[in-house]
Amino acid sequence: MIEILTNLKLIFFIMLFVILFIFESFYSERAWTSKRFFRLFFHAAIAIINTLIIRLPTIFLIIPSIMLMTENQYGILNNIDIGFTLKAVFGLLLLDLAYYFWHRLNHTNSFLWRFHSVHHLDTQLDVTTSLRFHFGELLLSSLFKTILILFLGMPISVFIFYEILLSACNQFHHSNIKLSYTVDRILSKFIVTPKYHTNHHTVVKASRNANYSSILTIWDSIFFTYKDATIEDRQYLGLDDRSKEFGLIQYIKHPFIKEH
Repeated sequence: MIEILTNLKLIFFIMLFVILFIFESFYSERAWTSKRFFRLFFHAAIAIINTLIIRLPTIFLIIPSIMLMTENQYGILNNIDIGFTLKAVFGLLLLDLAYYFWHRLNHTNSFLWRFHSVHHLDTQLDVTTSLRFHFGELLLSSLFKTILILFLGMPISVFIFYEILLSACNQFHHSNIKLSYTVDRILSKFIVTPKYHTNHHTVVKASRNANYSSILTIWDSIFFTYKDATIEDRQYLGLDDRSKEFGLIQYIKHPFIKEH
């Protein structure tokens, strides 16, 4: 079952990636400042490296924790007498809240920021940015997922369904797609939109160190971490150091360099 759901996640990821890549080619919000296919190949190379590395914690950490949780009925949701539908709804909300705090911690904790800042080195936000994560961050994220699985105790189908949703939203809100003001205003009341997340990728720290929601925007509202950047700020993305956007060796070494 785990293998089937994981394969579905990959299929949905590829299909949506292709659709968004084509769509943003014709309806882009920001002018392209770097070569699109170079960006695609560079970020695809990162994705391949990450996929190979992340197999280890998936096989030896996450899957065993799922089996342990299922066999021993560990976790909050396993010990609450409610139906599957309510358990799924609560599980999805708790996961999204947990990922809000995980994302926030990646900005406020200096050690975690070393790895997460690789993602923010990109100066041109598009759907390929959704592939741009340091493998160190993904390994740390695997530890976080393991804790969540054991602590929350939700059905594996719900957990992987959330992973599929998270992956889809990650692609969508990183894409360089132009939405009308009305559509964006309505959608952003509920989910993270490209404009909403572009605020989070500005060089300006006030908006970069805010807007931590991954799927539902309600968490930024509840915890007062929503900041709306100016139009000018959303045109200047990345970090102050503009020299480390590309380069595979730089990408690998970046978290281990003292100055950030």
